[in-house]
Amino acid sequence: MNEIEKIVTNLNGYKEVTSNVNRINKLLLENSIDIIKFFDNLLSIEKEETFILMTLIIKKRKLYDIEYFNFYENWLYRYVDTWGKCDAYCYRVINPMIQKYPELYTNIINWAKSELVYVRRTSLVCFIISKNEFEVNYDIDKIFVLCNMLKEDKHIHIQKALGWVLKYSYLSYPKETIEYLNDNVTILSRTTFRYALEKMSKDLKDKMMKL
Repeated sequence: MNEIEKIVTNLNGYKEVTSNVNRINKLLLENSIDIIKFFDNLLSIEKEETFILMTLIIKKRKLYDIEYFNFYENWLYRYVDTWGKCDAYCYRVINPMIQKYPELYTNIINWAKSELVYVRRTSLVCFIISKNEFEVNYDIDKIFVLCNMLKEDKHIHIQKALGWVLKYSYLSYPKETIEYLNDNVTILSRTTFRYALEKMSKDLKDKMMKL
């Protein structure tokens, strides 16, 4: 293991990761190290700090070329095994890719069919853009396809993800989102439904909660 790998694998805790991102990125650049191959090797250690560091450096370097996607999807299936990893991966890696390459929608559909909980969660959370405020600007009809595929999922982290994507879809597509909630009120879990209403006015929220 070389010196940079030792530094990365010895990181302990989220604060250590974030405070060392610039330093590690600089070392990788100075040594002309291929970032993707570097992390493809180190992620197999399955250390959460290494995973989070990878998401931060990919975002910093804007490594969103389609040639990287096979690695990113492979990492999704192999290493995304908590809701925290899922959400960080969606915001920093997956969302920029699906925004840039519409053809990846077919991959999202396949993620929703996965037996792996956090791959299914990714198929919903990937639509949320993380900026100063969260937002959704993807084709709403395509989002509803995923919602329909997962609206009866019993896992709490899928139900929350579904409510979360509907909550921010409402800000961009209020009419369509309200119609969807009305049409599916007897199918969606109450957890999903409550999450979906969080950005609505109090009057509208009170009205919807009576459905």
